[in-house]
Amino acid sequence: MVTKILIPYHASCALPDDILGSDVFLPVAVGDKKTVDKDALRDDIGENIAEKNPEYNELTAVYFAWKNYDKIGDPDYIGLNHYRRFFIYDDRKYAYYETKDGSDLFQKIKYDKGVFDRLVIPYYDFVAPMPNKRRSVYDNFAAAHGKEDLDDALRIIREKFPWYALAAQEYVAGKAAYFYNAFLFKKETFFRYCEFLFGVLAELEKVRVGGRMFVSEVLTGIFFTKLKNEGEKELRLPILFIGKKPSFSQSVAQTKKNFAKKEGSFIYRIKPMIVFFTPNFLLLSRKKKTVR
Repeated sequence: MVTKILIPYHASCALPDDILGSDVFLPVAVGDKKTVDKDALRDDIGENIAEKNPEYNELTAVYFAWKNYDKIGDPDYIGLNHYRRFFIYDDRKYAYYETKDGSDLFQKIKYDKGVFDRLVIPYYDFVAPMPNKRRSVYDNFAAAHGKEDLDDALRIIREKFPWYALAAQEYVAGKAAYFYNAFLFKKETFFRYCEFLFGVLAELEKVRVGGRMFVSEVLTGIFFTKLKNEGEKELRLPILFIGKKPSFSQSVAQTKKNFAKKEGSFIYRIKPMIVFFTPNFLLLSRKKKTVR
């Protein structure tokens, strides 16, 4: 079985050394590509929505893979991680872990070439990130980003994709929140996911002003819920985040950028400053609230 895991990255972002040259992890350049090697795989070839990266973020790589599947090797299984976020192929207590750098990444995430055949393929239909525990998915999203996009997305699902409506209602009312848009699907499931995800987002674009499509994470969670309701078996894996806490100047700059773009709620816009002044152990305690 051929497996590919998309790793979207920007030109200014360093990829972990273990990823380079891997036959499974597949870096895809998104956003600014001025310094990207001319032979690099990128989201702006073939049929694509690369110009929408400021709104769609890592999903422009997903769209590229969907519409140009032969260019990524026509894999039997396809997944999505991120240049700073990776599945940990191990049984852990919490949904979220951190490391300051990406050195020895495969050791940190317990990855080897046989992990999918050994851990996933014989036993599970798809892989999702371990969900975090929140008061509810709806309340968590509304507090961070406002409720308008989510309300519109739920209405679009009821009107255009009614076969997902029950899963949508169940997921947003629940306490288990899937973040990061991370997944591993069979090829057929991936195409179905893309039809749902990009179908809803295309309709949403018609009624919203602009800004990042944060609601995509909720749509991914709805899709996971739909699969489970159909009887598919889910493997939940924790996430390893690579990075350091931003400096004060970086936090100020990001806050100013959020206000300039008018993205999300007021709390979201000042989130970089909240993160900077909040002790690390408190930040981690929230990110580690896990539904197993």
